[in-house]
Amino acid sequence: MPSPRRIEKLNMLFQEEISKILDRDIEIPEGNMLTITRVSISPDGHYADVLVSLLGKNPKETLENITKNVYAIQQILNRKMPIRPVPKIRFMLDGGEFEREKVEKSLVKLKQKGEI
Repeated sequence: MPSPRRIEKLNMLFQEEISKILDRDIEIPEGNMLTITRVSISPDGHYADVLVSLLGKNPKETLENITKNVYAIQQILNRKMPIRPVPKIRFMLDGGEFEREKVEKSLVKLKQKGEI
């Protein structure tokens, strides 16, 4: 079982590598933007949850596209990563992004009303 410090380093390494793979090898529908906000590897090191933020015309289509290509992404990671076994990845929407957006819109409305 990896130490917490090692898992933290692996989280950062995975985030960087998956970002490169998505940028180079996976086609993101035009007009959409994808950002990996966080990677969380399980304590046993077998799974990695990849939290993504999606902006654009059709974020659902983008999430479906990367989920459909998860096997290809996993294969590239298996070749690049210096650890064995390489955690299996799962893509998930980062709900925090939607919450931040709501707060920002609320602040703008309050500013327009002159309440803050």
